[in-house]
Amino acid sequence: MSGGQIAVLLCAILLLPPGGCFLLMGIGFASDDDRMFRNAAALVLTVAAVILALAGFLFWVAFRRRRSDQGGSPDAPPP
Repeated sequence: MSGGQIAVLLCAILLLPPGGCFLLMGIGFASDDDRMFRNAAALVLTVAAVILALAGFLFWVAFRRRRSDQGGSPDAPPP
């Protein structure tokens, strides 16, 4: 793993708690009977979806394998 991948992984991990909190808060607002809270739930759930989608994308970037430009095996030792 390169240094950039580790940095992206740490950013993804740091985004999980706020995304989870927004998700739980949105679910709580959606279960309330008051119309004002239901309107707020849509906004909060949208924010949670954006944050968690960004975290998922960063996890994908951190764990994807890069293609080798030389056509050899990526695990082969350098010449």
